[in-house]
Amino acid sequence: MKKSYKADLVLLLVTVIWGAGFPVTKFALQTITPMYIIALRFIIAGSLLSAIFYKKLKYISKSIMKPALVLALLQFATYIFQTIGMQYTTASKAGFFIGLAVILVPFYSYFYLKTNIQTKIVISTFLAALGLFILSFDGGRLSFNIGDFLMVLSANCCAWHLILSSVYIKKHDAILLSLLHMIFVAGFGTIAAVSLETFPRNISLISFGSLLFMGVLCTAFGFLVQIVALKYTTATHEAIIFTMEPVFGAITSRILLNEQLGVKGVFGGVLIIFAMLLSELNITFFKSLFNPNSKESLN
Repeated sequence: MKKSYKADLVLLLVTVIWGAGFPVTKFALQTITPMYIIALRFIIAGSLLSAIFYKKLKYISKSIMKPALVLALLQFATYIFQTIGMQYTTASKAGFFIGLAVILVPFYSYFYLKTNIQTKIVISTFLAALGLFILSFDGGRLSFNIGDFLMVLSANCCAWHLILSSVYIKKHDAILLSLLHMIFVAGFGTIAAVSLETFPRNISLISFGSLLFMGVLCTAFGFLVQIVALKYTTATHEAIIFTMEPVFGAITSRILLNEQLGVKGVFGGVLIIFAMLLSELNITFFKSLFNPNSKESLN
């Protein structure tokens, strides 16, 4: 099997894990407060990765500290909105809302990096907005609650995190930059947790297991796979695979929490997934589906 195929399979596994992370967060929230979840999650991940890449820590310089701090603030905000929002919305819907980051990146890149906005991005945004409307429309009224709003804020922070990461990685070591900003997030989370919340003393076994799942698999393992896989595939290819995250989120939410999106929810979710794929794939790819003689191409 080619290394690129192996990379795709491992990335798909990460996508399954990240999708499962939405209902698993629900389990963690049963006996652990949001800020402590963020703090402990990143302490676990940061400790593991520091143990693996400890030799890189000696190359820390003043020039890398500011980018690491900026990325840490954005990622911290991403997880604050996501973790708190999970208390008020379903894990199934959360996955689709967070997936909007894929579509937001090109728009923010236009303003920050002066890149062009393609027609397909405008179409993707319209389809995603329509999908979100259908997801949030329940019983003749909009059921867009505070949890959904926080998820949209999380997606925005995630989009900016992706944009600035692509800029900073060109100037700094990717592993060291990611490791440092992960340590910063652990620090921010600890300060916020100690200042705002009471330490959870009666942590259930399922919440503790969920916390380990998020720290070891969702954060530490997911980070390692992303970095290593880029040696054998492209960032665009990764993004296309990651569009499946909300799908796996909905599936695992159905299995673990018995959440049901319903016909309207499924249709809205399909529209969002299609919009995400359209934003990453070249129009000629879709033409190739109906013309066997044309060649599939990616951006």
